Amino acid sequence: MRRPSIVIGRTVRRLAGPLEPWLADVYRAIFFDVDAFARRIAALGEMGLVLEIGCGEGALITAMARRMTASRFVGIDLIPQVGRLFDGDASRVEFACCDAEAALARFEGRADLVIICDVMHHASDAGQQVLWRAAARMLKRPGGRLILKEWLKNSTPIYYLGYASDRFITGDRIRYELRRKWVEDIVAGQWTVEDEWSLPPWRTNHAFVLTPPALR
Repeated sequence: MRRPSIVIGRTVRRLAGPLEPWLADVYRAIFFDVDAFARRIAALGEMGLVLEIGCGEGALITAMARRMTASRFVGIDLIPQVGRLFDGDASRVEFACCDAEAALARFEGRADLVIICDVMHHASDAGQQVLWRAAARMLKRPGGRLILKEWLKNSTPIYYLGYASDRFITGDRIRYELRRKWVEDIVAGQWTVEDEWSLPPWRTNHAFVLTPPALR
């Protein structure tokens, strides 16, 4: 999960005051259409429990909750004010400041869907392995899915703009990867690729819909 190390972004948000939610949405939309992603997820069908690892301030859960009205949502992150910009029916949503291993103790085998959206590139190799293992164990058997969404490494101008945003505005150290690296990790972990999505507004946004390996 991303570390709470925001530098420029934290200052700008503090100065924005009541305009912060609007400003955050406008800035995010430059790189990623969260609503379009939520629509693709909702098209998979209603689910009992959806758990997002690294949910940040709750943008994706807000968008999903508006469309998946019979589902319950849990968002976890390491930032102290996790989910603070969530806007919707709070009775179906829970946020917790914790890591994936801590959440696993409570949610093992309970999630219909686990989402890891733009989080893996913030983690070390060891941290990524923790996320893969925790996601696999959180999912129900059979029928559980993991959606891994990442910003793919390439040579386009928007890729470099996204890199600069993550590296210098948030202050995080990041490692974007080519699609083939994620495929190698998926194969190594014995996950099955059910589908792949290129997400607007840039094909650099890429998601894998995965079914988990057999529990070992």
